[in-house]
Amino acid sequence: MKGPLDRTKVVVRHLPPTISQSVLAEQIDGRFAGRYNSVVFLPGKNREPREGCDLWVDALATRSVLSYARAYIDFKRPEDVIEFAEYFDGHVFVNEKGTQFRTIVEYAPSQRVSKHWSKKDGREGTIFKDPDYMEFLEFLAKPVENLPSAEIQLERRELERAG
Repeated sequence: MKGPLDRTKVVVRHLPPTISQSVLAEQIDGRFAGRYNSVVFLPGKNREPREGCDLWVDALATRSVLSYARAYIDFKRPEDVIEFAEYFDGHVFVNEKGTQFRTIVEYAPSQRVSKHWSKKDGREGTIFKDPDYMEFLEFLAKPVENLPSAEIQLERRELERAG
């Protein structure tokens, strides 16, 4: 487990459910551009409560259907984490309805950062040599022979029966 001086990944909680990743990125980049490696944004959900509930149940339902957005940010240096937390912990976001959301910044429970897979698949580009695929392409290239219409087939059957 990393010590407090080695931690570089934080989670920003209690972001408004309707905030977009681009708006959040503008807020972060205004002061911390180039000081972080990555941002993983998880949008929130804001659904209307069910109709027909009484006031007490409706209040509980409203609380249960509201899900805040959150973001995981991996900084380059632990000093940047401290400065970010001082600036954004308790920062108030206001949505379009005027509701205020006070953010919480804390160390991410897992300090692991996912790495992009750079290994190429050995099968990539080999489909053009596959015999089944080549047979399929030949089948597609053949002109389509349509059956004669139902009237013509009926006339042929009648001639066969008569003749």
